Amino acid sequence: MKLSYRTMFYPLGVIGISLDIDSRILECVDSALGKLGENVRQSIYYYLKKDFMLEKFEIPRKPEVFERALISIFGKEGCKVIEKMILVEIRKNFRLKRVLSFKKAIKVLSDAGTCSKKQLLNK
Repeated sequence: MKLSYRTMFYPLGVIGISLDIDSRILECVDSALGKLGENVRQSIYYYLKKDFMLEKFEIPRKPEVFERALISIFGKEGCKVIEKMILVEIRKNFRLKRVLSFKKAIKVLSDAGTCSKKQLLNK
């Protein structure tokens, strides 16, 4: 979807798209973390909230904080493994091709509002 004069001055359409993308990203994160087990997933969300003041719904908007938290919990190598698990889900859910990191995936998906579907799939 391209941003037009109408969407710039009627931001509910853009907000709706953004919230939809955010919720789909959260589904991907939730699914990937769920592969570690329900208790682990809930513990991660608890730790994010308690020590990083990061609510679950904020993950797509604050990927840097999310990454720092994962490094704090699992170390750099553990973070890379979890990031790869999340990226597998994102690629599947959004049909993205080459995305190298969670932060880049978020950027590509956030830019989706300003480029066509074909451009998004080829990034």
